[in-house]
Amino acid sequence: MLNAGSSTLHVTLRLVNWILVVAAAVGAGAANALAGGGMFLVFPALLLAGVGPVAANATASLILIPGGWASTWVYRDTLKHGWRLQTAMGVISLAGAWAGSLLLLHTPERGFSRLVPYLMLSATLIFSFSGRLKKVAEAHASRRTHLVPLLVGQFFLAIYGGYFGAGMGVLMLALYLAAAHLEMQEASGMRLICGTAANTMAALVFAVRGVIEWRFALPMVLACIVGGYWGAHMVKRMDAGKARRAILVYAWGISLWLLGRSIFAG
Repeated sequence: MLNAGSSTLHVTLRLVNWILVVAAAVGAGAANALAGGGMFLVFPALLLAGVGPVAANATASLILIPGGWASTWVYRDTLKHGWRLQTAMGVISLAGAWAGSLLLLHTPERGFSRLVPYLMLSATLIFSFSGRLKKVAEAHASRRTHLVPLLVGQFFLAIYGGYFGAGMGVLMLALYLAAAHLEMQEASGMRLICGTAANTMAALVFAVRGVIEWRFALPMVLACIVGGYWGAHMVKRMDAGKARRAILVYAWGISLWLLGRSIFAG
């Protein structure tokens, strides 16, 4: 009877884990279409499902790629700068993400596990003040493109993207507005191209190194696409500000929980 009860509990927990990760992927696709912040949903869900921090981060990078490229396609008409700048930014993004992903793979699992609460908290703070960051960047928008600061800044942000990535898009947008002569829509398009390129490179490195949890990754990719399609239709009817506030409440709750667990676990 005890074995039967344990088996039933195990099956129930596995079912709950699957419901959690699939729901998170649907929510992440919808969130990215509405207000961004999908990483705040899929990464903690994978942790709660028992995936290790490094594998969870790697898997989350893969899950968000299809939605990123779909959004990039939507924004393609906003890119007015020449192909040389876009190519340079794309190459720098790939190089930085490659370096960041290798840095993650050389970080001990236990060490990264200790960093996760602080990375999540930092990303949540960035996301919380994203509106203010955008306003400051717009107020100090450059009247010409400062190529060296732009490329150097992009390289370091892409390293962060390959290593963890949550909140990367907000920082990229602020960089583009401050260091390049770009309008908001064009800066958003450039952010999508560079951010998705960085995620794609990181996911390729993680896949080659065998870090991705494929049992969760494939169904979650499909769920994320469904969520993105659903979210794209919701954009027409729903206030993106409300969606962003809901994501923030969740992100702060998860961040503080992870931080508390880390502190009391010693």
